[in-house]
Amino acid sequence: MRAEPMRSEPRRRGRRLAGALGAGLLLAAATVPQAQAQARAGADGRGGGSVTSLRQGAVTIKRDTWGAPNIYSGTTFGLFYGYGYAAAQDRLFQLDMTRRGAEGTVSEVLGGDYADFDSAVRSNVDTASVREQYEHLSSRDRDILDGYANGLNTWIDKALADRDRLLPKEYHDFGFTPKRWTGLDVAMVTVGTMAIRFSDYNAELDNLAQLRQVEAKFGKKRGREVFDQLHWTVDPKAPSTLSAADRGDTPAGQRAPSALPASGSVNGLRPGAPPAAAAPPEKTLPEPAKGGDRGKQRAAVTEQLDALWAPARQPRFSNMMLVGKKRARGAESLLLNGPQFGTFNPSYVYEVGLHGAGFDVVGNTPFAYPVVLFGHNADISWGATAGNGDTVDIYEEHLDPADRLRYRYDGAYRRMTTRTETVRVKGGADREVTVHSTVHGPVVAVDAERGVAYTKKRSWAGKELESLFAWVDSTQARDHAEWEQQARRLAISINWYYSDRHGNIGYFFAGHFPERLAGQDRRLPADGSGAMEWRGTQPVATGNPHVLNPREGYLANWNNSPAPGYPNSDFTPWARADRVVLLQKQLAAKRSVGADELWRMMKNAALTDVNADWFRPLVRKAAAGLPADSAERRVADALAAWDGRSTDDDRDGHYDSPGPAIMRTWLDAALADTLGKSLPKDVAAKYTTTEYAAPGKPTPGSQHVTAGGQVLYNALLGKDASVPQRVNLLGDRNSTDVIREALRTTARKLTDAYGTNRTADWLAPTARHTFGTSSYLGVPMTDKNAELSGPVYMNRGTENDLMVAGRDRIAGHDVLPPGQSGFTAPDGTRSPHYADQLDLYVNWRHKPTYFTEQEVNENLKSTERLRFRTR
Repeated sequence: MRAEPMRSEPRRRGRRLAGALGAGLLLAAATVPQAQAQARAGADGRGGGSVTSLRQGAVTIKRDTWGAPNIYSGTTFGLFYGYGYAAAQDRLFQLDMTRRGAEGTVSEVLGGDYADFDSAVRSNVDTASVREQYEHLSSRDRDILDGYANGLNTWIDKALADRDRLLPKEYHDFGFTPKRWTGLDVAMVTVGTMAIRFSDYNAELDNLAQLRQVEAKFGKKRGREVFDQLHWTVDPKAPSTLSAADRGDTPAGQRAPSALPASGSVNGLRPGAPPAAAAPPEKTLPEPAKGGDRGKQRAAVTEQLDALWAPARQPRFSNMMLVGKKRARGAESLLLNGPQFGTFNPSYVYEVGLHGAGFDVVGNTPFAYPVVLFGHNADISWGATAGNGDTVDIYEEHLDPADRLRYRYDGAYRRMTTRTETVRVKGGADREVTVHSTVHGPVVAVDAERGVAYTKKRSWAGKELESLFAWVDSTQARDHAEWEQQARRLAISINWYYSDRHGNIGYFFAGHFPERLAGQDRRLPADGSGAMEWRGTQPVATGNPHVLNPREGYLANWNNSPAPGYPNSDFTPWARADRVVLLQKQLAAKRSVGADELWRMMKNAALTDVNADWFRPLVRKAAAGLPADSAERRVADALAAWDGRSTDDDRDGHYDSPGPAIMRTWLDAALADTLGKSLPKDVAAKYTTTEYAAPGKPTPGSQHVTAGGQVLYNALLGKDASVPQRVNLLGDRNSTDVIREALRTTARKLTDAYGTNRTADWLAPTARHTFGTSSYLGVPMTDKNAELSGPVYMNRGTENDLMVAGRDRIAGHDVLPPGQSGFTAPDGTRSPHYADQLDLYVNWRHKPTYFTEQEVNENLKSTERLRFRTR
């Protein structure tokens, strides 16, 4: 692939397109409507051969004042060639390391520290299957992936030819250079960071370990009852995205239970052994600071609170609010998405506009995917959150005692298939990784003592690229029917959302869910002998909850249950105590909602403690009979007076209220005093963490009511719980006794920590909102010293995008911190768009996205024209 030399033109103020850019660009732009019509000619929206088969032509890249590129080309190959080229200019090192993380080749450039990581990736990802899918793609779809790869390679060639100026500093620091890309590489990034990350999790082995441990402590019958209280099948009071009023669109018989990421699918986990998460070490509180300046005293308090609160883990979730014509004020419809991938530097997401060859979209997407996941076209807007549907099962395979590579299936022993992967290790010996598989999938764990292996079966296996291109094609939809057609193709579990210029809003719980044998306990591994095989895939039209224009006039989701009564699966179950209520209550309270008001609702939810609304009423009730001057009552009163928000409006590094310190310390104490004592030690380790953001700790991608919080809430409700409580996990005490004891513990610990019993002085140090320099997998994305942060943790999207649909146009707004570009030159100079959105983000502002050619030209910063052709 060869491109003409880069030409950059600064914006000339006051001049329109014809004068500033010349007739050549006008000619390229004029071809777009014809190309759109040709590309939409096929019934599936994939287009015909004459346009998509072209491998030479022109592309124009226009960057706005925020550095975001809008790409223009008359061919699919050219459009994505320009996209790959622009993305490489901004994020080359990040894209390179993301590819290596997805393909398991990190140790090839960073050495033996990553050999175990690469081995695990190679064991879990079947690149050969994805390659076969890639080779059978249509010409249009190949043009997307190959064009993108060729654009990346063109910029790589330029950077290598001018290393002292264009090659990102990280390559110099880590001591390697970028390798060229293929279309398969581009596909593997989406497979590894979307399908594997959000639709491959399973906790059935962890659950089996828990079941055995609680049965060992409580006996068979009571142990199973305890297990059912930790992993209930359905909570009838769990809030859902579809309401009971909309249940008519969703058949009562649907079954696609929930599952979230856990250690259960990690190679080598042995059932019956302790779960992967270990209990935090016991810590002794230091003596409270006495005298000295306030800074030293606050530093001491930080250390003491760190000892009090369990360390935060790193869950990842997302939220969404939509308002339709019935309630939208000043618009036909509103969509506000907050995908919570975690916050990183460079940003996890990338903004782009694609115009031509049937595409006319703008928005942002993770790791510069070749599809805009969060955005709009001229007619519709779309977004997504993790669906958490159950697309994976673990099977227990019974091994031949004489030959452990044979397993029993359908009444006879069969030999496992084997593939070998070679992991290249910089500065060390190569590592051979052998992966064994049965008819169900790869072996993920072996219990030699019991003579069984555990394998993983995925309902979406072999459909990874079908899912990718369903998403691509959905961005070309012009109405709900076309959009839903693509939602039904999506095999991985994702919540999809829709809004348009006519005031319509919609939701689709996407994914291809297995039709399992009636009576199968989805929480635990299935029998691999052939007796518990899937009966196929549930019909998407009747098995997946979906709605167009809900009766309430709005939709809200924060990874909660899709519909009333929808069954749980194998991980943290959907529960009555769910954070989505923070969104639903605000929407329900308003007869009409404007765009700015919707943004404020998101802010309020992001700063509100997710546990407060569930536990404070119980605390208030339990403390009602206590003397007003008692320590417990004073703590309870301070908690009741708190507005539930964790803010630092004066930016002094401490929360504005004692509420955060009290809530967190009380919940820690209550969990330790109940589940920490009643459950087996290794099981309790999972259920006694609060996962709050903490000073000096990595920022959680998302804060939610933890599994332990949900179980504790049910235990405190007792007979009033919506999940039957057959075993009292509070021991021989009632909820009032437990709550009061936790209040006493809270009063004692915080009085010791702060050196005073005045609750007003218990202002905890804030947890900053950090932007880490390694990916969610721990792979470096930039220099570790490049971490950025904001003043206080916000439980919000990695980016937030707001779509305001009017009758004539859709106005998009977003903020993707730290900035559009992650480029640092070899001399340390950063792109002007490296962190120019950080201030917007921490101050709850957003910027416009530019969609029409007029909008782009009025906010133009530079233009680059390329011509390309294949070798």
